[in-house]
Amino acid sequence: MSFLLPHLPEFGLGILLTLALIALGWAGAMVLGIVLAALRASPIRTLRTIASIYVLVFRNIPLPVQMVLFVFGLPLLGIQYSLFTSAAIVLIIYTAPFISETLRSGLNTVSRGELEASRALGFSPIGSMQRLILPQAFASMIQPMGNVLIMMVKNTSVAAVVGVAELTFTADKIAIDEVQPFIMLGGAAVAYIVIGLLLTRLVTALDRKVAFSR
Repeated sequence: MSFLLPHLPEFGLGILLTLALIALGWAGAMVLGIVLAALRASPIRTLRTIASIYVLVFRNIPLPVQMVLFVFGLPLLGIQYSLFTSAAIVLIIYTAPFISETLRSGLNTVSRGELEASRALGFSPIGSMQRLILPQAFASMIQPMGNVLIMMVKNTSVAAVVGVAELTFTADKIAIDEVQPFIMLGGAAVAYIVIGLLLTRLVTALDRKVAFSR
């Protein structure tokens, strides 16, 4: 195991890049997902159609295909980003439709009868949204959102396909250099499990905190 010591800084940097991809990808996907969900609920048909087409297209194209097309296709049009930025953007584009659909499902958990009751009690549309719809919808979204987040953690490994030196790429590189594939890729697997477990515990704690809203 002594062969690992010289590679520890490199392995640690790979984990940091993976965590950065998770943070940037999740923040961007949340913003884009909220916009898509709002567009799909819009009374304007054109906006609903545009959002529906986006969700249909990007949810059904495999992530590795999107990653390769973005990284190697856009330069042909004169548009080029760094590999890390490209990977983060593709993660956002790919994950946002799943967040959008989760948000829509959460909002649909609030029955029309409750909305009508709130209006009968004199609540304004904004008041109904703040006091009735969002608290219930948010509580029902926690676990599904957690599943999307864990999916995105695993999807960060696709960045290795285009050469981003995140966890999988780094583990694979060291495994080839040291001819120790089982130990290195096994170590990467353990690191993914630890990240996933920490996020799962965070989601579970948040779910318990808002459980009273359901």
